[in-house]
Amino acid sequence: MAKFVAVLETGSDIASKEIISDSDRRYITNVLREQAVKVLPAAQNFTIMTRENINAMLPPGKSIEECEGSCLAETGRNIAADYVAQARIESVGGALALSVEMYETASNKLISSFNGRGSNLDELLAIAQQNSPSFFLAVKSSGSFIGSGFGDFSTGGAFDYQGFQQYVIEITSTPAGAIPSIDGKANPKCLSTPCKVQVAAGSHLFVLTKDRYIDAEMTVDIKQNNQKVELTLAPNFGYLELKPNLAGNYGNYNDLRMTVDGKNVSMGSYILDPGVHKVHVEHPCYDAIDFNAGIERQKTLTFDQTLNRGMAALELNTEWDGQPQSVSVYVDGNKVGSTPYSSQVPLCSHISVGENGWQEDVMVNLKWHEVSQVTYNLVNKPKAIVVAEAQQDSLDKIRVRAEQAYNELGVEESEILPESFKVKAKASKDNKNGRSIHWLPVGISSAVALAGVITAIVGNTEAKEASHRNMKSEEDFNTIMKDIDDAQGRRTVGTIIAIVGVLGVGLSLWF
Repeated sequence: MAKFVAVLETGSDIASKEIISDSDRRYITNVLREQAVKVLPAAQNFTIMTRENINAMLPPGKSIEECEGSCLAETGRNIAADYVAQARIESVGGALALSVEMYETASNKLISSFNGRGSNLDELLAIAQQNSPSFFLAVKSSGSFIGSGFGDFSTGGAFDYQGFQQYVIEITSTPAGAIPSIDGKANPKCLSTPCKVQVAAGSHLFVLTKDRYIDAEMTVDIKQNNQKVELTLAPNFGYLELKPNLAGNYGNYNDLRMTVDGKNVSMGSYILDPGVHKVHVEHPCYDAIDFNAGIERQKTLTFDQTLNRGMAALELNTEWDGQPQSVSVYVDGNKVGSTPYSSQVPLCSHISVGENGWQEDVMVNLKWHEVSQVTYNLVNKPKAIVVAEAQQDSLDKIRVRAEQAYNELGVEESEILPESFKVKAKASKDNKNGRSIHWLPVGISSAVALAGVITAIVGNTEAKEASHRNMKSEEDFNTIMKDIDDAQGRRTVGTIIAIVGVLGVGLSLWF
């Protein structure tokens, strides 16, 4: 015997009538009837009553909108319906509330209902379309009609309470883990593939959905137990592989910071939806990179670009005992100049200063495209200072030797030595020995003594002047020392000549 299902006109309270018109309510009723026809088809012995049939069978003066709850079941009996459903719209908290109920008229039992809230007609319609398939499916599971309950021994199937043959089928998918629906409805006993479920005999639409895969659907005629429904879902994604290279291997790969569409990621392969995705790659030692990754379905995009060393500006000065010093500067072991140093250097560089035989590390926090100013206090004494101290010691010794030379000559520095060696002519014989003086030897000896004294004074003066010269380098020091030695040699020679000349004068006067 066919089952009759009546969907009464949608009711409303006074407040909602100002928002939802009579024609809008009729449209909601039509949507519910349309869903009832889909879930309860005539082929399965269901009859959905039309608006005209319902109005014709209503008692005179009866208002459907005045009935609620068990009154709906009574109205259903009056129109000879086995099941009766009605939607109602009310104003709740400034919003619209849709409530739909269905009663079994024979037992006055509420067998199905759903509720929802919206701000306009479109939202209420969406609620109705979403919930009505399962809402009307309750008619099939109602216990008031009991079928034979015997299995179909020829096919191995079973019959439901309405006498429809049922089969257990297996639903599988590639890949597994898809969500199946049968004739637009999910089955709580089959929420993920693979799974087994009992389905009525006949043609059914199977749809499988899975995140990041294209939905797969198939219409299958169910006619035996253990029948398999197999569907393959096509991927709706691509891959992005991130494996950047670090030029020179400065820093650590653990210091890489990467994001895809603002989400932190690490080295590896990622599944992304087709389209353009924003990628950011940065490292403390390298220039940051931003690019758009165009992902295509079922394809892999690989980012393996070599990152470039980032640059920073460095201003480096060195001091010893509070005084600025000039020492060599090394970047990653290569000499690049001397302090004061100002230039660009790569990020994460090893900075050191020093000279032959020693180097000292300088800790610098280099920042990308910024200037770092550092004044470093040397631990080791610079070579220039060591040389200057040695030179000073040598000069002091030279000055001592010069003074000794003056003392050897028996003169003061301001004295004109030749005048002390002048010989006064005598017009008479020596009173001591009564002999006459030989003036030619005396003149020659005096000239020799005078030449020796002049040579000694010139050499001594040159040595002193050389000792007072400024020294800026080791080369200057060596040159000065050579000049001093040469001048001292001339002074010694001149002193010897002067002594010989004085002896000659003495001997000439004596003899």
